[in-house]
Amino acid sequence: MRSFVRLALTGLGLTTALVLALIAAVPIVAQAAPAPANAPVAAQQEAFRGGGGLAAALIRSTSELTGLTGQQVLDELRAGKSLAQIAAANGSSGDAVVQAVVARIKERLDRLVAAGRLTQAQADERLATVTTRATELVNDTTLGQKIDTRATNRQDRAVTAALVQAASDATGLSASDILTRLRDGESLEQIVRSAGANPTAVIDAATAAFRAAAESAMTATR
Repeated sequence: MRSFVRLALTGLGLTTALVLALIAAVPIVAQAAPAPANAPVAAQQEAFRGGGGLAAALIRSTSELTGLTGQQVLDELRAGKSLAQIAAANGSSGDAVVQAVVARIKERLDRLVAAGRLTQAQADERLATVTTRATELVNDTTLGQKIDTRATNRQDRAVTAALVQAASDATGLSASDILTRLRDGESLEQIVRSAGANPTAVIDAATAAFRAAAESAMTATR
């Protein structure tokens, strides 16, 4: 499947490369945004779990405390530094980064407790878990590599989804049938050709879908 995705990326060319850069950035922004206080409990729980959202919050906190841009922080991470090292080199500390993020999360947890959506014991347990995870992430010198890997995986999934949908539209096959055949070892080109469709047309349709999404994102307001 990964070789198929790499070939698909090459076939889609520069237009999709630009869109993929947008796709890589958008999930980080989305994950960094806190769940609203009136969101379902499951959504609130997801907002407080360790992982991409927490890493994004820590990067944002590092940027705020050091005066570096988010991109500069990411560049330093990709160079093999930890957030603690970046903070220490720019007038702050890893502890300060963690404390800033934990304080924000505590405020949200306190609101949930006040609303009766969590008990104080549950909130305390989650805050302790987040504090431990945040401390691990702040001191992780491989965080930049992990972020890049995560972004690449998202790009792969986005490209695959667009191509499978375009192939489904072109061939009349269901997306689930196409995915099953891909897992069984067929290439997307083989599947498309066997159904009498044109692989180039599928690539063009997927590219058009990415372009439409990118243009929509460019004009959207927050």
